[in-house]
Amino acid sequence: MREEDLMRLLAGIGGVITLIETILGINERHIDTSKILLLVISIVLAVIIILSVIRPGNPVPINWLLYVGLGIVIIIFSSLAGGILILVAGFIGYTEK
Repeated sequence: MREEDLMRLLAGIGGVITLIETILGINERHIDTSKILLLVISIVLAVIIILSVIRPGNPVPINWLLYVGLGIVIIIFSSLAGGILILVAGFIGYTEK
């Protein structure tokens, strides 16, 4: 398996985990404005990661710097497990060259 394929696999799994954790986080009784904002940001970032992996027409190019940045932001805002997988995918892409 090439490094690019491994990077895509880890980022895809991380994006799906982030999306699942975000959707499961909606099921709370007391939702305030800050919680809604975090949920929307998390869903948008997860969709960007998933679109960069499946690439129907290459909407978001695969770049290690994109994965490192989004991995850090996802760890801060929503999902530790998904963010770590995306961050590892970015580091694998960095060592590819």
